[in-house]
Amino acid sequence: MAIQSSIKELGLFDLFQVLNLNGKTGRLIISETDDGREAQILFKDGSVCLASIYERSAKTVEDLLEEWGVVDETSMAKIEKCLRKYKNMVDCLDGERVSSKTHLENFFAARIRESVYNIFKWEAGDCRFIEEELDIKREVLVMLNVENLIMEGARRIDEWSNIKSKVPSRHSVFQFCSDNQQEQRLNLKPKEWEVLSLIDGKHSVFEVNNIVGEDLFSTSKLIYGLVVMGVIELVNGDEDHALGVNCEGRIEELIRNGRKYYSHFNLEKAAAEFEKALQLDHDCFEALRMLGEIYYKMDRLSEALIFLRKARQQKPHNQKTMFIKGYLHARLGEVEQAISEWEELREMTSNPKIIDLVKRRISVAREWEKVLQEY
Repeated sequence: MAIQSSIKELGLFDLFQVLNLNGKTGRLIISETDDGREAQILFKDGSVCLASIYERSAKTVEDLLEEWGVVDETSMAKIEKCLRKYKNMVDCLDGERVSSKTHLENFFAARIRESVYNIFKWEAGDCRFIEEELDIKREVLVMLNVENLIMEGARRIDEWSNIKSKVPSRHSVFQFCSDNQQEQRLNLKPKEWEVLSLIDGKHSVFEVNNIVGEDLFSTSKLIYGLVVMGVIELVNGDEDHALGVNCEGRIEELIRNGRKYYSHFNLEKAAAEFEKALQLDHDCFEALRMLGEIYYKMDRLSEALIFLRKARQQKPHNQKTMFIKGYLHARLGEVEQAISEWEELREMTSNPKIIDLVKRRISVAREWEKVLQEY
């Protein structure tokens, strides 16, 4: 059964139910979303067993394990050699004493759920389901009940509307209530105390979330509870509240506009839109990456390098950034640095087309490096 549609025509909840009720095994790919993200969800016999969100290039199991902090490059190489002795990847990680099977399954299940819940919030994108057998030896497959995912996903979407009334944006900053004159005896859970300890009038919700290591929904919910209890409040009150409500929507609009201008080769207008997005969020990865690419094409190489360096700091393993940055170093005559970028990309990617392309670029760069040395 082949399915190809859009999120707007066939809602994700309905699509997940169709695949579940028909006991399908295969790969659901969601692409061409408004913000440039894509996703893959693996189904086995109608159950969700893996999900990941990425930008333009699907993540391999190896990428996910390293991104999740389960393994590093050295231990991953060892796992690759030992994998043939085990039934699947989880058994291999357990057998090679990376962690216990129970802990790994719980850890992976939590990561998969959070990815699915984030995907459920997407309002635009093209979907296609490819019915295929999964490589149970190489994939990390943790079977999750689709009905439970749909129910929790729907609950979270409803709850987000309440949370956003007090926590309008991930950029929102909170402080202790200035008008709270009397001492409060707080009966908080450990995670709430941890979040409260980070409320200082400087850390944004996003920064607090990164420190505590939770998903953004859970952290926002905890902050919402502290606001309702009258313990903390938005910095600058109503002014920041209005800014927070509008900020994320405005950034998304600017990114969409920038992509539209870029697709029509109007680089000046595209750059202007992405610059405006950076004024609202200095760490907006998509704006940084696109400005690096645009200024490269406009021969404003010094500016391109500034933006690409910042983008690499935001997401060190983004393959598109690494590829363009390699070209930029080559254009600047920094052949050794170009080779370094491309070699790192070659080691990281599992896409044979990218590997072949990068190999050819490295070969040409090495020859040019020899020419320069001879001169």
